[in-house]
Amino acid sequence: MVGIKSFGEGSDLQLIHGYGDGGFRVSGTRYSGSLFLLPRLSCEWAPPVDLNLLTAEDFLPFLGDPAAPLLVLGAGEAPQHPFSELGASLRAHGVAFELLSTPAACRTWNVLMSEGRAAAAALVAI
Repeated sequence: MVGIKSFGEGSDLQLIHGYGDGGFRVSGTRYSGSLFLLPRLSCEWAPPVDLNLLTAEDFLPFLGDPAAPLLVLGAGEAPQHPFSELGASLRAHGVAFELLSTPAACRTWNVLMSEGRAAAAALVAI
C-alpha cells in the first residue's frame, strides 16, 4: 500500500474535508487519485480502469482483522453498474456493501465517523 497514514489511540478520525480535481483532502492531507479509508487509516488505492472488474478479493486485504462490517464504495460521478456480485461476495464474508457516487460516499463517510461506526470506504477520484 502506497501513501499509508495511520494514527494511534486518541488521534483524529480520517474525515474528508474536500474532493475533486482528481483527489481528496482528508484530515489536512491532500491525496491525488483514488483513496481507501478506515477510521484511522488513509491509503492511496488503485482501482481497475473498468470498475466492473472489482471483486471482494480486491477489498478483503484492506478491511482489517476483524474486517470492517461495512464497505462504502464511491464509484465516481453516477454509478451505472449495480455491483450485485461484488455486494453478494462481500456479504458472504460478513461485510455489508453500500454503493454510492463519490460525493455521496464522502458525505456518508463523515456521518459514519461522527456516529463512531466501524466502516471502510473505497473512493474513486473525480
